[in-house]
Amino acid sequence: MTGAVSEPGALMRAEIAEQPARWRDLIPTQRPAWEAAIDAFRAAAPELVAFVARGSSDHAAIYGQYLVQRVLGLPALLTTPSLHSVLGVTPAYPSGVQVAISQSGRSPDLAATAVALRAAGLPLLSITNDAASGLAGLADVHLDLAAGPELSVAATKSYTAELLAVHTLARGVAGEELSRLADEIDALATRAEGLLDRLEVEVGPIASKLADVERMMLVGRAYSMATAKEGALKLMETSGIAASGWSAADATHGPLGQVDEHTLAIALTGASAGRESVVDFAAAARARGARILEIGPAVIPGSTSIDAAAGVPDELVPVLEILPLQVLAAELAIRRGSDPDRPEGLRKVTLTR
Repeated sequence: MTGAVSEPGALMRAEIAEQPARWRDLIPTQRPAWEAAIDAFRAAAPELVAFVARGSSDHAAIYGQYLVQRVLGLPALLTTPSLHSVLGVTPAYPSGVQVAISQSGRSPDLAATAVALRAAGLPLLSITNDAASGLAGLADVHLDLAAGPELSVAATKSYTAELLAVHTLARGVAGEELSRLADEIDALATRAEGLLDRLEVEVGPIASKLADVERMMLVGRAYSMATAKEGALKLMETSGIAASGWSAADATHGPLGQVDEHTLAIALTGASAGRESVVDFAAAARARGARILEIGPAVIPGSTSIDAAAGVPDELVPVLEILPLQVLAAELAIRRGSDPDRPEGLRKVTLTR
């Protein structure tokens, strides 16, 4: 980070804008590694896929959990790093493979988890944005996110690259050609470029109207659970606002009780699966006085809406629907007097144990 960048949010804005270009590098820059990862996954003949991750990467792993179960028909779980690094316990795993996801690849608890799982017989595929990191070095096969240096504290381009990496891995193991997947990413990147141009115009006025909001609830279903969690994290870390991400099904079992006129409910309706329950929650939240922002095709009457992913298959909706939330997080932080590049009390790399 250099002294030349002084405008609040300049780094985060630049890294948001950079995403489509970085996505296009994911497969072509390391095709042999992708082929090796797919071969290693198949050779393991897994009965289980275990994801190892923290923070934003954990949200990418939530997406991966849905994707692996839907596309490959395999049970998938999110590991609990403290079980290994704090409690010193490793369960008896069935035959499986582990996929470790980390922007930095440097968290000690992730390394400890990966080592424990490999000792339990699970080969390690790691996905990081640093080929020289410890987690990359531990791996049987390492996949580079090819996102380039990410300097803003808030993960943006590394997060969407993680989503696409997990998608490529699952689809590749399922038998789809890497060249076809690269073409699909290229088309998605073109869509994202147009969306980001539109967001430059649309999001600023929305952020100005929402600067006084005291709390936010983000609700989605299935694949969009990852977006609800990640969007809430981006809003919390950049501006300190109280935000939480929920399944629309769970949000009615208690969390709805905190909704009032000072609440913004962000409804993720871009995916068709589960959309009805998200719309129902939004109606219940509005009845309690909440404002509603819909990220989807304007199916909630009277809401402010941003359609980010019209016509995109449900499993790729999270890659696009997070973009307006990234932009909103940056713009809202600035309007609330914060610098989203340097949130108070936070660091880019958190070395949890």
